[in-house]
Amino acid sequence: MMPNNLLEESQKLINKGVFSNFSELIRQGVREELMKYKEEISDDEKKLLRLLKKADEQGQLLDEKEMAKHGLKI
Repeated sequence: MMPNNLLEESQKLINKGVFSNFSELIRQGVREELMKYKEEISDDEKKLLRLLKKADEQGQLLDEKEMAKHGLKI
């Protein structure tokens, strides 16, 4: 579960239009972190990232509103 203050700050950015949804914000954050550690990523981590990218491309990742529709929360 995400700390409340981090979730609130994330929501503010989404409300301002900086990001279109929570998934976009997360993807951007992950991309930035990956650039920092590009050389240090294990094969398992690379596999996980490929799976996440594929899931995103197939529309399988849900934003916060979609999660709520299914009774899920961050």
